[in-house]
Amino acid sequence: MPGPCPTDIPAAPTRLCESCFHTRPLAEYRRRKQGSDHRVRQCRQCHNEFERYRRAAVRARLSKRKMARDLSRVRDASSSNRIKALCAEVVRGYGGAEGFARAWIACLHGDLQRGGFSAIRHLEATIRLIQHCELDRPDYSQMSDEELEATMASLQ
Repeated sequence: MPGPCPTDIPAAPTRLCESCFHTRPLAEYRRRKQGSDHRVRQCRQCHNEFERYRRAAVRARLSKRKMARDLSRVRDASSSNRIKALCAEVVRGYGGAEGFARAWIACLHGDLQRGGFSAIRHLEATIRLIQHCELDRPDYSQMSDEELEATMASLQ
């Protein structure tokens, strides 16, 4: 006796994804709860894409908040030693000077486009850092030739 005809085998149940409008097998949909037969309305591919987008937005929001907090701390620092310590901590937190510069520039461009208090905070922190650098910079015009040579040697 011949085996069952391929048309007699029931097809796997499918469902229409409400995001991409593709019909996919039910196994491509996440369960609502563990042990439940109820499935979500988005296929796994659409769900994963949405989650990547959502997590990137959360990371951007958190890094913007962190940058705002760091800028406020630098702006409000009362001494040069405190500014040095804060700058070292902030640079370490961003993975080095290059990482900090990238984050600072990205945040600055966004804040300047929006305007308001956040743009002012960037400018105040920049002015505070410039003031700090001006205070700590030696007066080269008052140095002797030996002192200038020693300073140049220490920079190399």
